[in-house]
Amino acid sequence: SPVAGNADILLVPDIEAGNMLYKAITYIAERRIAGIIMGAKRPIVLTSRADSSEAKFNSIMLASLASNV
Repeated sequence: SPVAGNADILLVPDIEAGNMLYKAITYIAERRIAGIIMGAKRPIVLTSRADSSEAKFNSIMLASLASNV
């Protein structure tokens, strides 16, 4: 279904779907990105070797913010 406005967060059903979406957004749409895994006691930062320094930094900052919620 269509979403009104711009999405701030995208949820995926599993890590494989998340990886595909992450790669598509990064390479095709050329957008800034950050990724964390939720559900553990603390957020997990899981970056790719191919990620830019900015994407890695954004993921760390997002995890830091999420752990204080």
